[in-house]
Amino acid sequence: MKVLIIDDETKARQLLKAILEEYCPDITEIFLAENLLAGVELIKKEDFQLVFLDIEMPKHSGLELFDFIDVKEVNFDLIFATAYSE
Repeated sequence: MKVLIIDDETKARQLLKAILEEYCPDITEIFLAENLLAGVELIKKEDFQLVFLDIEMPKHSGLELFDFIDVKEVNFDLIFATAYSE
């Protein structure tokens, strides 16, 4: 399974990556993106089965993901990962 983590916080990306590597043996590849646009670029190039997406990021909210990609082309499950309780 190929996974993408989109989060502007380096520590959050690395922690989630470490957790996935430790507890999810079905995950074969983990890609990291530091902002929404870098994540969108990877989504257009790779075939991910799962995307972890931060909501609060500088410049673009994770909620804007589908402003940049066509919903019809989405072949992955999406999990919102955020440090905010709101």
